[in-house]
Amino acid sequence: MKKNVLFIVIDSVTNDILFNKDNSSDIAPFLNNLRKKSISGDKMYSEAPFTEAALMSLLASANTMDNGGYMEKFKNIDNFSKYFKENGYKTLYCNYYPSICPSYMVRDFDEILYIEGFQFMHLWDYRFEYFSKLYINGETTEEENKMLEFLMEDNFKHWILYLEKLLNKDKETVMLNDCVNLEGMKKDVETLKDEYSKFIKNKSKYLMSLFSSNGEHVLFKIKTYKMTDKVHDDEFRQKIMKKYRYVFKDIKKKDFTRNLVNNKFPYKKFIKSLKKRDYTTVKGLLAGYKNSLFDKDLFGRIDENYDCFKVQRSFYTVSQEFFKWVEKNKEDNWLTYIHIDDAHFPEIFFTYDTNDEKIIDEDMKRAEKYVKNLPKNYKGSIAYDLSLSYCDNVIKGIFEFLEKEKLMDDTIVVITADHGFSYYFSPVREKYVLTNYKENYNVPFLIYGKNVKPKKISGYCMNKDIPATILDLVKIKIPSNFKGKSLLKYDGDDHAILEYMGGGCPDIKRRPVKLGVRTDNYSVFVEVKISENFNFDNITEIYDLKNDPYENNNLKDSKDIMNKICKEIDIIKTLFLDLKKEYGEN
Repeated sequence: MKKNVLFIVIDSVTNDILFNKDNSSDIAPFLNNLRKKSISGDKMYSEAPFTEAALMSLLASANTMDNGGYMEKFKNIDNFSKYFKENGYKTLYCNYYPSICPSYMVRDFDEILYIEGFQFMHLWDYRFEYFSKLYINGETTEEENKMLEFLMEDNFKHWILYLEKLLNKDKETVMLNDCVNLEGMKKDVETLKDEYSKFIKNKSKYLMSLFSSNGEHVLFKIKTYKMTDKVHDDEFRQKIMKKYRYVFKDIKKKDFTRNLVNNKFPYKKFIKSLKKRDYTTVKGLLAGYKNSLFDKDLFGRIDENYDCFKVQRSFYTVSQEFFKWVEKNKEDNWLTYIHIDDAHFPEIFFTYDTNDEKIIDEDMKRAEKYVKNLPKNYKGSIAYDLSLSYCDNVIKGIFEFLEKEKLMDDTIVVITADHGFSYYFSPVREKYVLTNYKENYNVPFLIYGKNVKPKKISGYCMNKDIPATILDLVKIKIPSNFKGKSLLKYDGDDHAILEYMGGGCPDIKRRPVKLGVRTDNYSVFVEVKISENFNFDNITEIYDLKNDPYENNNLKDSKDIMNKICKEIDIIKTLFLDLKKEYGEN
């Protein structure tokens, strides 16, 4: 009999926090125990430090910048769910929000459930704003013009579709239907349809009007319909605020006292930066240390609008919708993809979107116990630990559901993260997210099934190996274009790679690509345009991991370092030359 697959991605999790801290078993007891019975390892890496880029390798088993990269998401490459669908599986995308290139986020799924609404500003901020000046000045290519027209059309369609689903209380928007204020929505749908008609009549003229409007175009005026009330009970919110504010006060106290004593400030890096008059790094380090002492978002998690602290739905609420879907489809083989946001900055650690007091009581009791038993030598972010504890408990509930439904024997569960977490403040950093530090890329993973033989992968592996492993486990042929390898037959490599375009629009033709490699000895990073030739001036960071495991001392200006990193440079050169060849820049 075929195996079902539940693929859970917890956004923003660093492996060492979940599994290798002294108190990791207190943070996530269920997952730490499950790991002993699973395929797992400590050297799993993402190629990129944020979701949009990281998902290319995680869901398509490709290098991030293959096939045009993530400019149009999965338009030019297949999501691994395609192969399940072709083999008779029912497929559910349980965490959909239409963004940038909506059609190709979900094309290989039978059913979707919205977890968040459409936001035009995603398209503008991460694509259109970048290209607008180029377009106005006639500097875009014909290929780019077609891409921009496609993105505009695709977003028009899915913007209208999203609003119409809300108006009709569609089953796909079940987690949003009662939480969005519909006032003015019908009028906005008509406006969008009118604008879409204008666009279709003359696409280039419409884009020119949009790009040259300085934010005054009608599309900027249309309301963003987000969830604004998830609890629907002001008295209940007030009750929860008063009942559990003491927990947050205790977190505040211990964040300060534990980190003040235990969290080391990187004095050498600070003094070195001061001598160089690198005041950006100086200010960043001071801010990072301050953030370890004071969680500025702490009480926002329990204020009068705590149910909207996060724009998405809670992991618990998503799990309940998953249960309903499974109950309807339990006679079929299925693949479900769940990607949740609870541990993503700013993280949260209780079921903020319920009016069931018992559920919140259990969440807060667990949080209170963790804070009470915090080790004397603790350092880090208590709120983040608690968010992982919350996710751990929801996953435990999912396993209990699968056991109750007698599905556990026939289900493989895959748990990982798309990328790591920047805001733990231990070690103290000068900047976050768009950095090359280990914590942004080293992610946890475990693959569990009743008949899956436990195995600890000793070498480096990449999240592009996960789709290949899943297909191998369910005996679906691994496509020849997959760059990942099945971890059933592979014990990892001697290095991990990094590949993405930095923040903003991923224009590989004009902007430098970020490439990196990590071995047991060194981590090395470069920024280079594919139209140029690689040279040592492109190297931005080098760290000696044996002597500087926290990557505080950048050796790129050291005289004798180049002779020590020949292996790492060769790996990066190979990545770079492959990209040049793919994009016709030889």
